[in-house]
Amino acid sequence: MEAPNTKASKQLFKNGVCVVDGVVNKSIVSECYDSLRRQNPELFDDTPKPERFYVSRGRYYQPICIAGPVAARDLILPMAIEEVLVESLGEDFVLDSFGLIIALPGATDQQWHRDGGILFPGNPLEFMLPVTAVTIAIPLVEMNDETGRTGFHLGSHRTIERLVRPDFEPNVPVGSAVIWDFRIFHKGMANKGTKPRPLLYATCCRPWWCDVTNFGGGVGMKLGVQRETLQGMEDIMQRRLVRAMIFD
Repeated sequence: MEAPNTKASKQLFKNGVCVVDGVVNKSIVSECYDSLRRQNPELFDDTPKPERFYVSRGRYYQPICIAGPVAARDLILPMAIEEVLVESLGEDFVLDSFGLIIALPGATDQQWHRDGGILFPGNPLEFMLPVTAVTIAIPLVEMNDETGRTGFHLGSHRTIERLVRPDFEPNVPVGSAVIWDFRIFHKGMANKGTKPRPLLYATCCRPWWCDVTNFGGGVGMKLGVQRETLQGMEDIMQRRLVRAMIFD
């Protein structure tokens, strides 16, 4: 029988996206969400802030420091996800960014976009290459038709084409995660509900790659960790976070 991480890495290579179920205990996710709402309610309002990046109406991403409620290993990089990334990116992959993506109630469908990761624009070689960077999304509430899924054009990490409507819009329950190739065409779908739809995101990549497309061209923090939190982590996680800004 094929190992789950091997199956997921094959799906990531072929389709550009995979869903990995049961990567983190639901109680850890719920505790994180509750703590963030109590301690950092400003993360979930629509007030413009310099560290916030709007991608469409009512939808933004914001780097957050790895500390307190988001410092759990299973929220930063669950073991099951790490196994997929070792197969896809190699043993020495690193984190390049970490934070929250919020779709507020009333947020509309995004436009099709790629997160980046194109090494050779206009060269057909690009679409033959393996993945260099991925986005990992761990929803803090279920991603469904009401709260808003992420829609994908399967295989579009290997083509310039894009669809009118996504051909893959997975429901993602709390405790599961979505991983996608930075090159795949995707779009956040509308939040039709009455509450924000937050998810934790992380960009992981090969050690020689760096995201220069998002975060205002690299100005400001995109990956941060509290010094005490970092010192308490296992060696492998400290190496994964080698690019992080350290805060006392």
